Amino acid sequence: MIQDRLPLIRGLIEALIAAFLFLESAGPNEVDPGSAVRCMENISADLLAVSLADQIELRLHLNKIADESEDTPYKNFVRALPDMIGLASP
Repeated sequence: MIQDRLPLIRGLIEALIAAFLFLESAGPNEVDPGSAVRCMENISADLLAVSLADQIELRLHLNKIADESEDTPYKNFVRALPDMIGLASP
C-alpha cells in the first residue's frame, strides 16, 4: 500500500522543499523576514513532532531528491534541509 502512496509523498516533500526555498530566499520586499523565520520554525516544529522513524524516512527522501537533481544550488539546499530542520539521523 505504501508503494501506491509514493507519488503523493514525493509531491508533498517537493512542496515542502519549495516552501522552504521560497521563504529562505525571499527578499524583504517579498516576505517580511521575521514572518519567514517564524513560518520555517513552525513547519520545522510540526515535522519534529512526527516519530523518529518518520523523520529518518523524510531525511532519506530528501537525500534521494537531492541526488536526482542536476541543479547544484538546489541539490545543496535540499541536502542541507534535513539539518536545517533538525530531523533525526539514521
